[in-house]
Amino acid sequence: MNVLVVVCNSLHLGFLGPYGNGWIETPHIDRLASEGIVFDHHFPENLTTLPTRRTWWTGRYGFPDLEAGWTPLRADETILPDLLWNQGVRTALISDVPLLRDVGQGYGRGFDDVIWVRGQGYDPLIPAGDPRAKHARLRDEPGLRLPPEDDPDHALWKERWEQYVRNRAVLKSNEEENTGVARTVREAIHWLERRGGNSSPFFLWLDLFSPHGPWDPPQPYRDQYVAAQPDEFEAGEEYEEDDDQDDDLDLADVPVLIDVPAGAVGDVIDEAELLRLRRTYAGTVTLVDRWLGELFGALKAQGRLDDTLVIFTSDQGEPLGEHGFVRRFRPWLYEELIHTPLIIRMPGARYGGTRHQALVQTVDLFPTVLAALGLPPSEQAQGHDLLPLIRGEQTKVRDYACLGMDVEEFAIRTHLWHLVVPVEVDPDDPPRGPELYRKPEDRWDQNNVIEQHADVADSLELALRRFVDAVGRDALDGLPPLREIVRYGVS
Repeated sequence: MNVLVVVCNSLHLGFLGPYGNGWIETPHIDRLASEGIVFDHHFPENLTTLPTRRTWWTGRYGFPDLEAGWTPLRADETILPDLLWNQGVRTALISDVPLLRDVGQGYGRGFDDVIWVRGQGYDPLIPAGDPRAKHARLRDEPGLRLPPEDDPDHALWKERWEQYVRNRAVLKSNEEENTGVARTVREAIHWLERRGGNSSPFFLWLDLFSPHGPWDPPQPYRDQYVAAQPDEFEAGEEYEEDDDQDDDLDLADVPVLIDVPAGAVGDVIDEAELLRLRRTYAGTVTLVDRWLGELFGALKAQGRLDDTLVIFTSDQGEPLGEHGFVRRFRPWLYEELIHTPLIIRMPGARYGGTRHQALVQTVDLFPTVLAALGLPPSEQAQGHDLLPLIRGEQTKVRDYACLGMDVEEFAIRTHLWHLVVPVEVDPDDPPRGPELYRKPEDRWDQNNVIEQHADVADSLELALRRFVDAVGRDALDGLPPLREIVRYGVS
């Protein structure tokens, strides 16, 4: 079979219909879920953008190692396309993620075809002084509110946003057809069309920057949800978005911020602006879904849905105020950042319309792709092939999921518990100790119960530390089993 992987950047799980959202329109992702297998418990192991792609392409845990984080791929790291180049599989990377294209990172290596779609975010595509962007001025952009001049990040955001408005002016990305997601999906469709009836298998990695900020979707997406008044931010019962808001607040009157620095609500953004930002983000998600519909429609027209495994996922979520901050302000491993979608559609929609409760992680994509292409497992993989789960031959691949970010915070997740363990605390940050959350009832990690369940936290932290040690020794198979943790304590 062929394999198509579709990745979105910073896709909040709570904004997707298959994961409980009832007010944002994502009909094409909904259809993919109805024809595929939805994994309800999928987590990265090493956040954020570049570390997650290293995990996907190597199948190895890297979260305890700074050198396996936001660093260039090493020459001695074997990645997925390296294993496919002599196996008769045509490989392609098509992406508009500017961070992957950064000089010296090496994330475009190994593929037979690499197509970079330039101009997303702060991509240095249009240089200062380009006459085509002479009318693009940051002072004319109320949606890009700079920090005060005495803020140490003022110059950084000024440079980033000046670059953004130059790119937008030249590419005319305020028109739907010229948005990054539209251009990137069209490139993928053209690549598939050039394949024609070629019988050799392909592996296409489609890496979309959206819905990562800046959140500047064209109409009608920008205002599509501005008048929506859902009772809750999303499906979680405990996180009600409008608790402290004036019932008469009209979000249509709230200025649209299309981008904000990472920071605390009340500093970089006020409460009303946050509610408006969520609506703009929701519109961006619907824009992404609309163009995924174009991609899936092209696959159907070409007859490729019968011989292609489709994997849909995201590298990370997007904090949108759930814990008082927006974007990746700190490496705090809460649900809105670490719980990510994974939907796998088998060729011909076999096993479709099912949900799986196994704990799965980004390390599992590597062995799953190899198995789907009929290739033997790789000895370097520390993840698990998910196809036996889909076929009903297994019910689980792990008892818990371990993860981290920047070697500053680690976490361990089971079906019943989520333990967050600070490893290195910034002295400028508030004092922070381990936190424990009950699952699934506390979906968005609002009620820390570590004092009531200290024994559970101790057992989980021990398992986490053993796991970190085993990763360093490449000895995951020798880990002792985690003691069974039951709903009201440790057995």
